[in-house]
Amino acid sequence: MLHEILLSLFGHPSALFDSQQGHSHVTSKPIALLSPPEAGLLSSLGHLSRLHRRTRDHAVWVASSHPSTVCRAVATAITSHHLENFQRKVLDVESSILKQDASTVGAYNIVPLAGIVGEFSEWIRRMEWLWEITNFISTPDTSRKSELKESKAASGAELIDKLRTEAQTGYPDIEEVALHLGAVAEASWLRQLSTWLLYGRLPAFGASDFFIEHDSDEDLTFSVNHKLLPKFVTRQTASSILFIGKSLNQIRSLPANSKSMTGRSFGASEMELLPAHVAHLSEVKAPILSARLSEAVANIRLSLSRNLLQHLLPQEKIVEILTVLHQFFLLGRGEFAMTLIAESDEKTGSRHKAPLQPKHSQGIQGILLKEGEISQTLARSFTMLSTLGGEDDHTDDILDVAAELLHLTISNSSAQRPGTPGRASDPTNILPRIVNVAFNDLLLSIPTSLTMDVRSPLDLFMTKSDMEVYSAINSYLLAFRRSHLHLSHLWRISSIRREYPPPPGYQYSNSPEGKAVLKRRRERNNARTRELRKVWATCAAAIFFLSEGEAYLQGEVVRESFKHFLHWVENPGTQAGLGPRLSSGSTRSQVSDPQPQVSVQHDPESLSLAHRRFLSSITYSLLLTDHAFASALRTCFTHVDELVAYVTRLQAIQQSLDLEEDEGFEDYKHNYYQEEKDVKLELDRSRRRLDSDLKTLVERLREVDSERVGAGGAGIVGKEGVVGEGDYEPLRVGGVDRLLMKLDWGGEDDEEEVEDLV
Repeated sequence: MLHEILLSLFGHPSALFDSQQGHSHVTSKPIALLSPPEAGLLSSLGHLSRLHRRTRDHAVWVASSHPSTVCRAVATAITSHHLENFQRKVLDVESSILKQDASTVGAYNIVPLAGIVGEFSEWIRRMEWLWEITNFISTPDTSRKSELKESKAASGAELIDKLRTEAQTGYPDIEEVALHLGAVAEASWLRQLSTWLLYGRLPAFGASDFFIEHDSDEDLTFSVNHKLLPKFVTRQTASSILFIGKSLNQIRSLPANSKSMTGRSFGASEMELLPAHVAHLSEVKAPILSARLSEAVANIRLSLSRNLLQHLLPQEKIVEILTVLHQFFLLGRGEFAMTLIAESDEKTGSRHKAPLQPKHSQGIQGILLKEGEISQTLARSFTMLSTLGGEDDHTDDILDVAAELLHLTISNSSAQRPGTPGRASDPTNILPRIVNVAFNDLLLSIPTSLTMDVRSPLDLFMTKSDMEVYSAINSYLLAFRRSHLHLSHLWRISSIRREYPPPPGYQYSNSPEGKAVLKRRRERNNARTRELRKVWATCAAAIFFLSEGEAYLQGEVVRESFKHFLHWVENPGTQAGLGPRLSSGSTRSQVSDPQPQVSVQHDPESLSLAHRRFLSSITYSLLLTDHAFASALRTCFTHVDELVAYVTRLQAIQQSLDLEEDEGFEDYKHNYYQEEKDVKLELDRSRRRLDSDLKTLVERLREVDSERVGAGGAGIVGKEGVVGEGDYEPLRVGGVDRLLMKLDWGGEDDEEEVEDLV
């Protein structure tokens, strides 16, 4: 029986512990022939034997079929190291018995069963833990199937986090095993990481378990899957790792374009930098320290940026693109907004078959435009801008770049995309949360957005998500400018503001018939003027609000913030001691020489982080993160369209009535008297709604001012972390109290007594 016990513990099936079902012979259940004390001692050995076999079989299956190389490495370490140690323990016990060691063999060559059980008692808890880990990697029922279900299989990141948690235990033997398996898992993960950091390639095997994913839609587009990211990797480090691999792909795939763009060749190739990068990465060893990994990744990123990327993406190109974004997306060039709104109004007006008769909360909806007409609208705007400068002016390079890259397209949905938080706790890369209020359906009849092609190598510091934020800001600012222009154009309608046509001449007006006509016209014009006085007062108040709001948003927020950000981009300062700067033909002895301080540009990843902080800052200052204000402003813009439409319609009706009364031209198809009555009623309602909207907006601004007092820009992304030396810190522009001082029409008592903003 002793020999049978040792064979069973070694991993062979034994009838001593595993009786065959359906056999009635007495030897089919040998455990029944033992006394209760012997059966109790053997039950623990039987449990250990079964755990050994199940753990071995399941670990072997995981090592051969699991899609994760990290899980395969851990399963292989379990079978080749820990289970082998257990088998070696069995052989040592057998050897001590054969040698009749006094620690195992007693008098008369009797081997106590309790002594055998005591030799393996410490392995029961360890074997149970190993069985639990193999079950965590993959459940046992999955191994019976031909394919592995992803829902039941653990990823490499989950296994690493599990082993790090299990190492925090009070059992020294479990801690030792967990630390060893954790080191194996992290070493396997580092091998995957080195392929991406050094060569910019995804792992040849187990790429589905790596946290960098390749987007199949485009060739050089990669993203981070935070579900596959171990917890010791911060969000900033993951962003740097993604950036390094993308940069290596850009360098490898676009050498000709980069040289033609910069007009010079690279100072060093990525293969010349490989030894230095390997040296940085070799300093990271398992167990991986988060600070050590971040330091190695940062050194690789700075080395790559200083030697290669500043030639691939020079500072002049970065400043040019940022200028395009400021002038056209942030409306830094006011002529662009004027021409685009004018062309859009002309295109929309040309689709009318009848005068505009909007209903409540519809604006200019229902007028469908094709995508080709929308693109033509932007093209005509650029053509108009090119003719404004004159023939003697120099060629506008920024306008040429914008005409090539910018597009006006139909949006898939009217909702703006908010920033999506990731799994890691570091929030510095999260995009600002823009409110789900659409302003892109005001310019034309359908939701449209101004977008820009993010071509290589610009995607090193800009993403499609950044462009979505720019499109949202552009729609917001264009809606402001459009409503202001439409209200201002009402003052150009001469026939509705003064007596038109003019009174008859002196000779005609002295006759009795002329005096009667003059009196009738004067009474009619005076009555119309009195009826529209409240309308003009509300329009003047709305223009005052929109003009002051534009001055604050464009002048104090956008312009000053962009000037501050552009100054940071153009003045990176001097940096020294950031690692070797290689050149073609340089040697290691040359690298070891101390380098003088040189003026360098910001690396693309630091620029990308600063750019997102800039976007977050202006979005917060533009009140695009406040849902109540944005919703009230959207309603106000709709009511402005209604008011302008009713005033325009009333002017056309009154012209027809004047022709009917003065000249005798009657149109029997229309009852202009009834239409005038209906339009006046709707016009008064629209005026009251706009008046209420203005009061709501001012009241909300007061609430925002009180909420943000002492906040210190708490809503800006990246404010939670500490800004390091040389990092970009957004400009703190004046609060909304500066706007409220201009919009304060009076005290609270006056507002309660006066119904309208007159």
